[in-house]
Amino acid sequence: MRTRIDYGIDLGTTNSAIARIENGKPVIKKSDMLMDTMPSCISYNIKKDILVGQSAFGKLKTDRTNALKHFRKEKSNTFIEFKRTMGVEIPYSSSNMSKDFSSEELSAEILLKLKSFITDEAVKSIVITVPAKFTMVQKDATVKAGKLAGFEHIELLQEPIAASMAYGLDADNKDGMWLVYDFGGGTFDAALIKVEDGIMKVVDTEGDNWLGGKNLDEAIVDQIILPYMEKTFAINDILTDKDKKDILRDAVKFYAEECKIQMSFKDKHNILTDLGDLPFEDENGEEPYIDIEVNQSLMEETFAPIFQKSIDICKDLLKR
Repeated sequence: MRTRIDYGIDLGTTNSAIARIENGKPVIKKSDMLMDTMPSCISYNIKKDILVGQSAFGKLKTDRTNALKHFRKEKSNTFIEFKRTMGVEIPYSSSNMSKDFSSEELSAEILLKLKSFITDEAVKSIVITVPAKFTMVQKDATVKAGKLAGFEHIELLQEPIAASMAYGLDADNKDGMWLVYDFGGGTFDAALIKVEDGIMKVVDTEGDNWLGGKNLDEAIVDQIILPYMEKTFAINDILTDKDKKDILRDAVKFYAEECKIQMSFKDKHNILTDLGDLPFEDENGEEPYIDIEVNQSLMEETFAPIFQKSIDICKDLLKR
């Protein structure tokens, strides 16, 4: 019989994962796609089936690409980044299901899917990580999502503490003051932690629940991809129409995200689309495409203001 909780979930804005302690070590359990993480994405199809994870993310990409054909945003049945509205009464309306969903209900589907990756036993107790800046309302909403997913016992752990504990497992010199810099997909946390005799104590935290990897994707779109398209093709009528511009931005964000990932371990990357990937014509009847070579220098220039915000937050925390 278990006397401790051996399972932990990172319920992320963009991706989520589940891990289990095996032989004293945390092991990330593979998703149904044999990946360490799963997109935090939900889609409801016309047959009222629920798609979760990679299949839902694929549907999101298809929907946003199809919207370019007529530059008309259809009522979406696919949802992502709902962690950002956790604890806020913002409805996510699904026409296929003929009902509204809350952030907690959508998050519960993510948790249920993660739980399904454990096939050798029933998971009843879980630790779920939350941003350090989460309010009590947001924390309560996270617990509610866990309950909806069928977990009987739920403990919450601040993400910077989780990072500190993971690092501390292998650190040679554990005692002292640690600054944890946690730049996630949709949230940023900085935490000052004191470690003494193996005991961790959060001295103070600071952060921004609207700063993260998604801001990097948007910077690539707005400062690299759209300027290239504006210079290469006649799309002024699209860029001056807010709704049309938003549809175009959403469709090319996937290329921005891939660029960001590739530039994490490469010196150069070519943002390239095939013919038909962007199914619309410009004002001259040409079908636009993207062909941009990106290097580390351009990435630094593009990302600097965003990372500076996170650095300023760390400085404010240390000063305080």
